[in-house]
Amino acid sequence: MIRKTTRKLALRVMMMAVMTALTTTAQGQSWKRHHSVFEDGDDFHFGYVSGSVGYSMLHTGATNIVSHGDAGGAVGIGYEFRNSGLWVNLGAQMSFHRSSLAIDAYTFELPGEDTQGKNVQLVYQVSETDVLQWNYIDVPILVGYYVKGFYLGGGIKLSYAIHPITQTQGTYDLSGKYAEYAEPISNQPQHGYTQYDFADKRTNRLNVGASLIGEIGYDLLSSLPTSSRICHVLKLGFYFEYGLNNQLSKWDTPQLHIEATSTAQMTPATDIQVNPYLNTESNPARTVPFYAGVKLTYMIGSSRTARAGFHHGCMCYN
Repeated sequence: MIRKTTRKLALRVMMMAVMTALTTTAQGQSWKRHHSVFEDGDDFHFGYVSGSVGYSMLHTGATNIVSHGDAGGAVGIGYEFRNSGLWVNLGAQMSFHRSSLAIDAYTFELPGEDTQGKNVQLVYQVSETDVLQWNYIDVPILVGYYVKGFYLGGGIKLSYAIHPITQTQGTYDLSGKYAEYAEPISNQPQHGYTQYDFADKRTNRLNVGASLIGEIGYDLLSSLPTSSRICHVLKLGFYFEYGLNNQLSKWDTPQLHIEATSTAQMTPATDIQVNPYLNTESNPARTVPFYAGVKLTYMIGSSRTARAGFHHGCMCYN
């Protein structure tokens, strides 16, 4: 329920950003585009602040895992250079991501003894969901091209994760397989054969990462140089990133907690701890983050000719 509410909120924010952009474009008569000066060979230097909101998920190659995305976002500052259709962007930002992996029910067996001391093969049927939360300090580097207000670019983002956490919740049904019986024995609380809940929390030790990034958008509003020879630009774009590092490659020791969901008492047959599925994989399938969202950027700066006193216009298009 929480995941659905968060996804709906992210979708609403994205829709509001698009509607605001369209309204601002229609009403922004004080910010005129007269002619294209970007193609005139002039240098434009900007400082900027940016924010994005969108959809964050994990792309996994595991066949028995379903990835469920959630809301994500980022805030940042940086520098952008433009000249003759070329633009280069270098920034620093904080990004926030959350996603989950739903593990299909899986079964494993372990030898043990029941409460009567009989040898038994304990059968665990497990279902679980792993929620991954990771926050990054990022350095995105983008290079691209612009024409008549439209821009397109791509690049790479270097990241350092701050205390990324994976939390696991699940249930397992415990039954006993005996040599003298054809079917496993279940629903026997006196032997511990019942349903249990388990929870696990661990830290992902993979702190350094990189992603391929891209952005496409439009300069919504642009100002003529003011008396202080300053230009202003507001641009709206679609931003995406695709991670290059397997998020499941390194884990800290899990902190596991198990409890019965029925009134059954813990018995010797249930003393064996159940490791979450991701902890049992020595070489987990490649699982990388993906993010797509709407990005709004406000830039302030000046051009070489504007600084020299020639007020011929800034960010201006037909």
